[in-house]
Amino acid sequence: MSAMECKLCGLAAPNSAIEADGNRFCCLGCKTVYTLFGPEVLGQASLRPEPVTQGQIADGKEAFLRIDGMHCSSCEILIERLGEEVEGVLAATSSYATSAAKIIYDPDVIKEEDLPGAFSIAGYRARLTSDSIPDYDDRMPLLRLLVGVSLAGLVMMLYLAFFYPSHLGIVDEKDLEPISWLAFQIAPWVMWFMTTILILYVAVPIFRGAWIGLQVQVLNMDNLLSIAILSAYGYSTFQLINGSLDIYFDVTATLIAVVTVGRYVERNAKADATLELTNILEKWAPMARIRWAGGYKFQAIEDLEPGEHVIIWEGESIPVDGSIIYGTGAVDESLMTGEPFPITREEGDEVLGGTVLVEGQLEIKVGPVVESQMDTLARILWNVQSAANGAHTVADRLARVFVPLILILAGLVTFGSLMSGATNSTAVLAGLATLIVSCPCTFGLAIPLTNAIGVSTALRNGIIISSADAFEKLRQIDIVTIDKTGTLSTGDMNVIDSVGSDEMIAIAAAVERLSPHPIAKAIARLNHEKVAMGLKVHPGKGAVATLDDRNAAVGSRDLFANLDWDIPDELLKQATEKAPSDGVVSYVGWDGVVQGYIVTRDSNRTHWKNVIDQLRQHCRVVLLTGAEHPGEYEQKVDQVFSGIPPEGKAAVIRQLRKEGSVVMIGDGSNDAPSLAEADLGIAFGAPTTLAAEAADVIIPGDRLEQIFTAFNLIETIRRRVRQNLVWALMYNAIAIPMAVTGVLNPLFAALAMSSSSLLVVWNSSRSMPGVDDA
Repeated sequence: MSAMECKLCGLAAPNSAIEADGNRFCCLGCKTVYTLFGPEVLGQASLRPEPVTQGQIADGKEAFLRIDGMHCSSCEILIERLGEEVEGVLAATSSYATSAAKIIYDPDVIKEEDLPGAFSIAGYRARLTSDSIPDYDDRMPLLRLLVGVSLAGLVMMLYLAFFYPSHLGIVDEKDLEPISWLAFQIAPWVMWFMTTILILYVAVPIFRGAWIGLQVQVLNMDNLLSIAILSAYGYSTFQLINGSLDIYFDVTATLIAVVTVGRYVERNAKADATLELTNILEKWAPMARIRWAGGYKFQAIEDLEPGEHVIIWEGESIPVDGSIIYGTGAVDESLMTGEPFPITREEGDEVLGGTVLVEGQLEIKVGPVVESQMDTLARILWNVQSAANGAHTVADRLARVFVPLILILAGLVTFGSLMSGATNSTAVLAGLATLIVSCPCTFGLAIPLTNAIGVSTALRNGIIISSADAFEKLRQIDIVTIDKTGTLSTGDMNVIDSVGSDEMIAIAAAVERLSPHPIAKAIARLNHEKVAMGLKVHPGKGAVATLDDRNAAVGSRDLFANLDWDIPDELLKQATEKAPSDGVVSYVGWDGVVQGYIVTRDSNRTHWKNVIDQLRQHCRVVLLTGAEHPGEYEQKVDQVFSGIPPEGKAAVIRQLRKEGSVVMIGDGSNDAPSLAEADLGIAFGAPTTLAAEAADVIIPGDRLEQIFTAFNLIETIRRRVRQNLVWALMYNAIAIPMAVTGVLNPLFAALAMSSSSLLVVWNSSRSMPGVDDA
């Protein structure tokens, strides 16, 4: 009789009965889940989640570009539309928050080095993240800022000297008659000249942003600003030519100056917020140095073959995963493992792509699969900082709808003022004030800047935010589920006992040498005589392989029940009585008969008890483990599910979510389904690529208490996003009626608009108690 499928998780169930209510299960763990939750846990959608990917929208190779000159979210649309017109570019996505773009292209049609030229149009300057930044990039905004502030200051000084005193009744115009030629003939034209320079030079980025908005048929805040600036300037120039002194060059100059200052501050805040991501992407040049014709040449990582030799010099990133065949060096692995100090690596050691060689020189051999941890990390980080979802999408849509409404409102205010008998000057001022004060700058900054700062702060604390909506996912924590091995324990397994012959140990070591599981690694160290092949892994139970023309198996009782192999009663009794409660018994057998067993045990992670105690003060703590005996951990948590396979863990998470929000903390690939299923998944320790991609947060290293830093960070960023959005709504609710009713003139409207944006920048950038000090 062939094995049936487990009713819960879909894995093969043994012929020997593990049943409940007529349902067959693959192990006692799945049966326990059914017993606790009842029939409702069965018959749901497949418990096996779809493979977690980065959501690529097209096939092809990836390249990251740094885009200088992005001004608002409309730039994202234009860049993506530019990509549609470039032959060989399959897809382009960009981020205003990070001034970056991800390009997916066909290398047979266009080369990576040609991409910057293809996207350096419409006023943008594109460069590969591996290229150095030209010196002038940072100087030009500063020069534009200095010119804008200086000329606007001179314009305001002339107004303070000759116009404001008489307008406010402080000085009678007759008192100015001796210098009337200077005050009313020369000064207005000087103000016109300086304002014209502001228009032609300093305000160019604003006008370019407006033109971009028109090109993509999306009105943006630059359209509002441009209309306000050109209206005030055009009206004042017309009045000046016709001999009238009813001029408002001060409004034009001030508006240009405050916007320029605000954007300069915003630009620096964005640069600081994305500094860690920028460093990662710019250090990550996906090229490898290989030997060639007696010298060296650089080759793209995707063109490397398994087994090729790569040379890394001091100060360079290690481009791919591999093993050292020559040299000794100090390697900075902090971003991958959380280890704060460089680690000495020598011949025979494995190294990870993306780590940095801080001292020495290495030659490594590329592994059987050409891959790099850094490649995955760079993609994850770009996606999370560049994604627009949740509150971000709402704010962006609100800003886009807001602009045309304000244009209509400003027109109605101007027309209404004229119809009510107001002078042309008063009507124009009311319309201008409405335009200026309503610019949705705060909406454009409220979400992306705050999220970018959150991701950057997390990186400085050794935490990687790997999901774009991690800050929006969790309002409160009701249940925390924790994997045992590799999370509460170190996962560093050691053999503490064995029962059986030397041949049994040799066979067990040969089988386990093919498996990456921590228990398998411990057993594999016992012997190196035999070689096995054809490994078949039974997740959560063990493994089967072939050697010496026979099938050999190493694993738990469930594995042998599934295989229908007998475990002698005497051996089973001995293992049950002598093995410690926190030990893991791995039975070893071949040709259908169990011949012995090996006991392994791992060590507890430092401070794990304090972490559990602190968690239990705020929420319920549930232990999930594939081990049959959870040991002393069972006494510290509220609930235990033991002997649960990966798919069964996902089922438990799904059921627990009906009782409240669930956080899952795990480390290995077998935790990926449950990490993806939880409201918030945290991959801890040395998380595998699959676990890292399934999780929302990655915490490398061995400091389990870092989960509290992650919780504080997520809560702080979520709260500040809400504060920024509330402020943006309050500002517009107060300022727009004041402008419409004429209480707020254009000059103060410009100051209010700029101050509103700077307040958002300040709120997003201020220190985070409990995070920055962690």
